Order: sequence, then structure tokens, then C-alpha cells
Amino acid sequence: MTGTAQRPPGSPLASTLLFPISGNPIGFNHFAAAEWLLRRGAGLSDVCFLLSNGLHPDPTKRDALLGRAERLGLCELAIGAAADPARSFLARQAELAGERLRLQPERMQISTLEFGFDRPVRSAELLPLLRAQEPGYAGRLHWCVGSDLVRRMAEPRIFADADLAALAGACHYHVLERPDEPLQPALERLHAARGVRLECTPYPQAELPGWLGPFLALASTRIRHAAEAGDPLAGMLPAPAAERIVAQGWYRAGEPGARLLAPDGQELGTRSLLALRLEALQAELGAAADGLAAALLARRERGAPHGLALLETTTGGLITAALAARSGASRYFRQSRFAYDAHAKTSLLAGPLPDSAVSEATVLALAQALRGAAQADFALAESGMAGPPDAARRSLKYGHCAFALVGPRGSHSASLQLNPFLTRREHQLQFARHALLLATDFVAAS
Repeated sequence: MTGTAQRPPGSPLASTLLFPISGNPIGFNHFAAAEWLLRRGAGLSDVCFLLSNGLHPDPTKRDALLGRAERLGLCELAIGAAADPARSFLARQAELAGERLRLQPERMQISTLEFGFDRPVRSAELLPLLRAQEPGYAGRLHWCVGSDLVRRMAEPRIFADADLAALAGACHYHVLERPDEPLQPALERLHAARGVRLECTPYPQAELPGWLGPFLALASTRIRHAAEAGDPLAGMLPAPAAERIVAQGWYRAGEPGARLLAPDGQELGTRSLLALRLEALQAELGAAADGLAAALLARRERGAPHGLALLETTTGGLITAALAARSGASRYFRQSRFAYDAHAKTSLLAGPLPDSAVSEATVLALAQALRGAAQADFALAESGMAGPPDAARRSLKYGHCAFALVGPRGSHSASLQLNPFLTRREHQLQFARHALLLATDFVAAS
């Protein structure tokens, strides 16, 4: 079932899940979704990844950044190592859970049928080409989609009437149902807007096994952003493919986002999508620091306790820098400490941590100890894990941060869980902003 004979012919269409790969590179999110569908889909035993030619027919989507040969090479490397625990973080997580992936290399294929076109290829155009590879097959094609695609099917500029009719008549859709986008409303909108009913099976993400579920938070965009940021990639896709991306320097330039223009219209440069996101988060961090500074200064003016001490770990000084940049910081800012490793934390506590490093119990103990040591009115402590996941470690708890505040009238603790596959800098900026917002509310209520 290949367009350019990249792999030998595969299993019958009746037992093969067809999995389009339009976003690139292929990552553990694709493998996790395919694994889940194979485990739940009756009669399915194989997966054929339909590799895009890089030109997207959906006007709301971007074309691929790499050429066909590069993307095919990455896909082949990833498939070859996906089931090997020594080279695949996903396979190792399965092994630790006492499971074995059904996605073995011999059960996966790559179709490059789209490579025969030098224009965007619509899904409906692939139907006769796929059937031609198994003459006489009259059943439906098993097609994997997300519930977001079912929603987009209601848009005429994305799916023409003839294409919708062909797809509805030829395919059984295996729909990965996103938590924030249930399938049934999308199906109802599609029928109301276009008069089309799909034959489909939903696969709720909420039912995924614990070792498999976190990988669905990954996306190809996250892999590209991690490469741009220089973050680890082996927690996102099999090691051979990750190593190829790093060695070739792919995606380091970032995806086009915005042009910088001089007053005369001359282009000065560009900002990638990741750079724009980081700049926006930095601005939000500054605004949050303004809010806490105003709350502390207001207390000072009315003679209320207002001195603040900070203990940072994962945020690496971002909270301190944001507050120290505010005018009048010397009126309320007592001191800041950076306690990155366990020894620094236990030294402050003069004893062992009460719980794991990333826990509300630990940060509460740290905040209490810091308030006494600094002779401050308020103390804020945070401890977290900034991602993305590093395949050298077992944990998938990246994006988790715990916070604690102690003041004259008591204490408060909280936790935050973000997408584990955000870049390290995105996590740090969001942790820092969240800490400042919590502190502002706590100070205002004290």
C-alpha cells in the first residue's frame, strides 16, 4: 500500500487503519493515537500512515517546512524505532506499565501516494488510488481523524460537496475525540449544514490508559518549537528521528510568524510563531508583576505588613527579575533565593523535604522557612518541572508546578498543570506569571 514502493505491500484494507500525516514531523502523538485505535478498533491490526506531499488542501493550515524526502526519511526512522524501548520513550513507558505496543514495525506502513502530485491533494482523491491497490475490495476504508476534522467538514471552503459525499460513502471514520471537542455536536452540525451523515466510531481520550494518554497532548508544532528552542526532542519522537532533526539543524529557524518592518516599509527581519508567543508571555508576566507591586505598595501606604521574600526553583529568577524591574521595588521587596537542587532546599529547611520536590507540602514548608529566615511579612515559593520531557527520565510530569504563600494571616498552596510538551521557556514564563497572580490575590485578601 505504497505510492513509491518505500515499503512492501501491506495487509488487507479490511484490517488496516489509514492514518493521514499532514503535520510533520511524525511524533509520539501519532503513534499513541494509532496504538489506542488498534487496541479499541475491532478487526484492526495494521496502520498505514498516509504521508502528505507537504501541500495542504485546507486553506487554514500551513504547508510543511521540509521537503518530501526529508519528511519521508524522518517517518521511516521513527517507524523503525517506535516499538523499541531503548530508542522510543513511548515504548519505554509501555514497558514500565507492563504493556507491549501493538505498533510493531512489521504492522506499520507508509503510503507516499500524494508524492505523485505537485499540488495539494484532497482526501477524496486518494480513495480510488487506495482501492486500486487491492482490486475487488468493496468494504469501507478505515480512516483515522480527530473530532476537530469532523467540525471542519461543515466548512464548504475546506470540503466540497462532491468530496464529502465520496468520503461519507467510502469511509468508516475512527474518530479520536478531543476532550474539548466532543464528536456528537460536530456530527450534528455537519448534518445540519451539509446534509451528510458519517459512519464513525468515537474513541474518547478520557478512556486512554494512564501511560498512553499524556502523549496525546503532543503535536507536530510542539516538536518544531522544541527544535527551535534547542530543547530535548527524544521525549517527543523516536531517538533516531530526533537525532536527525538536531544533526541537520531542521526547524531551528522557526516557522514564519510576523515580519518586522521599518517606518519606510523595509523588512528588518521576522518573528517566528514561538518567538511571538514568548514575547506575549513576557508581557503578561510584566503585567502580573505590576499587579503584585501595586497590591504591596498599597499595603505599605496604609501601614500594613508588606515586605515580600521569594524562593524560586524552576522559574530561574523570572519572578525576581519581573518584580525588581518595577519602580519602587525597594519599598516592599526584601530578598530572593534560588534553590535549584535538593541540597539547597534541605539547607533552608534544616532537614529533609516533607514530600517530593514538586508538591504543595514541600513548597509550603519552604515558604514558611523563608519567611522566618528573611524576616519578611510575605513569602512566596514555587517548585516545578519545566519541559519538554527528556527521554532519559521516566517522568511525564513536566509542566507541573506547585506554589505556596505564607503571610501574617495564614497560608495558601496551589498547583498548576500545563501541557508537558511546551518548551522549557514557555513553562517557566507561565509558572512565573501564575505565581505572581496567586500572590496578588493572597496579598489582597490578607
